[in-house]
Amino acid sequence: MLTALSSNGLFAQMLSPDDVIRQVLEHNFSIGIVKLDEEVLRNNVTLGNAGFLPRVDASAGTNNSIVNTRQEYLNGEKNERDHAKSGSLNAGAAMQWTLFDGLRMFNSYAALKTELEAGELRTRLQIENSVAGALEAYYNMVQLKQKKVVLEKAVKLGEERVNIAQDMLMLGAGSRLAMLQAEVDLNTDKSQMLELDNMIANAGINLNRYMGKDPASPVSVKDSIITGSMLDYQLLKTKMQQNNPTLLLSRTDLEIARRNLNTIAGQRLPVLNFNLGYNFNDQTSESGFLKSSRSSGLNYGFSATMPLFDGFNLNRRRQNAQIGIEKAGLAHQDYLNALEAEMLSTYSRYINRLSMVAFEKENSNTAEVNFDIAGERFRLGEMSGIEYREAQKNFLLANERLINAQFEVRLLEIKLQQLSGSLLVEEL
Repeated sequence: MLTALSSNGLFAQMLSPDDVIRQVLEHNFSIGIVKLDEEVLRNNVTLGNAGFLPRVDASAGTNNSIVNTRQEYLNGEKNERDHAKSGSLNAGAAMQWTLFDGLRMFNSYAALKTELEAGELRTRLQIENSVAGALEAYYNMVQLKQKKVVLEKAVKLGEERVNIAQDMLMLGAGSRLAMLQAEVDLNTDKSQMLELDNMIANAGINLNRYMGKDPASPVSVKDSIITGSMLDYQLLKTKMQQNNPTLLLSRTDLEIARRNLNTIAGQRLPVLNFNLGYNFNDQTSESGFLKSSRSSGLNYGFSATMPLFDGFNLNRRRQNAQIGIEKAGLAHQDYLNALEAEMLSTYSRYINRLSMVAFEKENSNTAEVNFDIAGERFRLGEMSGIEYREAQKNFLLANERLINAQFEVRLLEIKLQQLSGSLLVEEL
C-alpha cells in the first residue's frame, strides 16, 4: 500500500481517483441521506398504498351504569329500584373493499412506481454531483502539488543563487545589491511555498469532506493529472439524451402529469365497495323490561357512488391537468435545449484547452531549456542576477500555465462525462 507523509507529519495512504470515488460512494453523507429518501419511496410502492387491498377494522367497547329507577305503569303497578346496575358489551369487525374505482388504483400504483423511479434518479444525480465534486477537489490538490514541486526547484536554485551572490561579493566580483535582490527573490518564492502549503491543506480538508472523513485526516494524492482519450461530441450528445439523470427526471415529471390527468378522469366513474362486518352485543340490566339481551351476526352488502355534479370542478381540474402536461412537456424540451447548449459550450472549451495543453507543453520545455542555460551562464558570471531571475520567472509561469491547462482539461472531461450521464461508467 502506497503511503506518503502529509503536511501535518502523519503518514497517509496515497489516493488514486478510483480510491476517492469508492470512499465517496461508501461514506458521503449527502449520498446516504438521498438513499434513505429513496428507501422511503420504495417502501411506498405497495398494493395496499395504491388502494387494491381491503381495509379491516376491529372495535370493542363496554358501558356500565348505576341508576335509581321509579316507574309507575298505567295499571297502577309501581317499580322502584335503587342502585340498579346495567351494562353493555359490544365488539365487532368491519371490512370495506373497493372493487372498482374508475381504475384509479391502477393509476395510483403506476404513479408510485414513477415516483420511485424519480427517487432513484435523484439518488443517481446526487451520487454524480458528489463524485464530480470530489474529483475536482482531488485534481485541485494534484495541480497544487505539481506547482509546489516546480516551486521547490525554484527555491533550491534561488538558494544556490544567494550562495553564488555571497561568494562573488566576498571575492569582490559582485555587489551587495545583487546579493540582497537574490535574497528578496528567494524569500518571495518561500512565501509562495507557504501559501501553496496552506492551499494544499485546505484542498485536503475539502476532499475529506466529500469522502465523509474527519477533515483533519491526513490525505495524499498522486502527482500527475492523466487525461483520457479525446472525447467524441456526437457520442457524448447521444449519451446525454439517453442517460442524463436530470433530463430523465424531467421526463418523469411529464409522466406524473399524465398520471394526474388519468386520476381525474377516473373520478367521473362510479366507485363500487363491498362491505362485510361482524357484530356482537351483550346487555344486562337490573331495571327495566329486559334483564339481559345478547345478539351477534354478520352483515354484508355492496355500495356504489357516482358523482353527478360538483359545480364543474372536475372539468376545471381536468383542464388544469392538461395544462400541467403541456407545461411539463415544454419544461422538458427547454431543459434538453439548455443541456445541448451547455454540452456544446463545454466541448468547445475542452477542444480549446486540449490545444493549449499541447502548446504549453512545448513552451514549458523551451522555458526549461532556457532556464538551464541561464543557470549555467549565471554560474559562470556571464549573466546578471536580474536576467537569471527573469528566466526563472518565465520557467515558473510556463509550468504554471501548463499545469492549469491540464487541470482545466481534466475538469472539462469530468463535466462532459457528467452531462452525458456516464461519469461513473467512465471513471470506474
